[in-house]
Amino acid sequence: PLATAADALDRSDLARMRVFHIFGTLAPVGAFLLSLLLGGDPVLRAAFWAGIGLLSVCNIVLVYLTRSEALYQPVPVGILWILSALGIVPTMAYFGPFSAVVMVPMLGIVFIALGRVRWTARVTAAICIGGHVVIALPMLVGWLPDRGVLSSQNAAHVQLWVAELLIIGFLISGYALGRWARQTSAKALADLQQAMRVIGDKEQALAEVVDQAQRANRANEGRWSHQAMGSFKLGLVLGRGAMGEVYEAVRSDGVPAAVKLLNARSTASATLVERFHREMEVAARLESPHIVRVYELSQPDAPVPYLAMERLYGNDLATRLRAETRIPSDELVVMLDQVARGLEVARLAGVVHRDLKPQNLFLHGGPAGTVWKILDFGVSKVLGTEGTLTGDGIVGTPQYMAPEQASGGQISHAADVYALGAIAYRCLTGRSPFKGRDLAELVYQVVHAPPMRPGAFSRVSPLIEDVLAVAMAKDPRRRFPSALSFAQSFIAARRGRPLAIEPPSSAWS
Repeated sequence: PLATAADALDRSDLARMRVFHIFGTLAPVGAFLLSLLLGGDPVLRAAFWAGIGLLSVCNIVLVYLTRSEALYQPVPVGILWILSALGIVPTMAYFGPFSAVVMVPMLGIVFIALGRVRWTARVTAAICIGGHVVIALPMLVGWLPDRGVLSSQNAAHVQLWVAELLIIGFLISGYALGRWARQTSAKALADLQQAMRVIGDKEQALAEVVDQAQRANRANEGRWSHQAMGSFKLGLVLGRGAMGEVYEAVRSDGVPAAVKLLNARSTASATLVERFHREMEVAARLESPHIVRVYELSQPDAPVPYLAMERLYGNDLATRLRAETRIPSDELVVMLDQVARGLEVARLAGVVHRDLKPQNLFLHGGPAGTVWKILDFGVSKVLGTEGTLTGDGIVGTPQYMAPEQASGGQISHAADVYALGAIAYRCLTGRSPFKGRDLAELVYQVVHAPPMRPGAFSRVSPLIEDVLAVAMAKDPRRRFPSALSFAQSFIAARRGRPLAIEPPSSAWS
């Protein structure tokens, strides 16, 4: 179900209710001590003691239940509130139905009326109001005397009727005020939530359009256009990155291809060139229908290191998201499954991609049909080797970067699991998990801040949210052991099967 403004109010209820229930636990103790000083009718005092005992016990249990949303459930909480309301009724009889003590139930009525569960608020209000009427009415008509310790015996009869009407009016007003505050707050939050969704979608679309325009401007002739690299003749530049350029190409036998070359800055570093060859050789050995096939790798002593790979036809996921914002869940399942299978091959080979993002997931339309392929192992890391292709700095795209990667920590396959989870988050919600005014703020959020709950932006089931929470856990040890395990859990959750492991409690903001 969709996470709504009511869900946000429910979460705020816990903190508010916890304070109130602590008050409800301690106040009866003070009232008991006061009754020892005041004395009063023995029967009424005994009933009062029993009532505040019940009230205190119920509030102790309620304080415990406010420890988490999972414990603070409507039925047990409702029962405890009703028992508390029954416990407060003897208090009105003991102190006197026309004393200031009757304002105490109004506090409870206002607090419970602010909650989502209407039946609890209505029954609690009915017990308090009805209990007061049952106690006060016989006194008003002269059937019984007011034996409360704060008795109204000296008050005029008309004054008592006016007091009763005012008290009932206050109690009803307390209930109405609480419900009105709840409804207006929910509406205001819902309007704000909708505005945030619209703004977020527009910001995301604008950022991706700008990125696409920049990429389109790079599709032109480059320094190596019309020249030969090994068995390949190069054409236009398909894209440029921090380390080099990718050219369209044709192999000597007519097979279309794409050739990636290191730029002059990168080739100036012998260590970087050595790492390029070492890591590209590993990537070339990754055989999977979901990883771009490598045709040819330059020799270590080549003046311009290059990598020739299969030419793909279709669009990457980023292009698809710019057109549709979100991906239908049935298509997302296919994408996650196929990409995870490719990552599993890399995991078994000890290779971490480290830069999974929508631009690096490509839906290729080949002779056998469409298939998802993982692009650009150019910033990959071979587990167990020293250093990385880009040195010791941050490698990857911040929006989809694992926290340990953003903070310069140890990288493992868990970083790819996180990135795939972040991509799934983007596909479901229409938003990247994190946004920042600059790179520093964005990296800080990736490392320290939880993303917003997916259900705040789209219809995402709690089961799917749990799967994403595990995949995107800040601690890599809390994530799924593999991307394939994540994809399988996502498919199971979509079919209604819950996770076998507990998701992190602080996964969402």
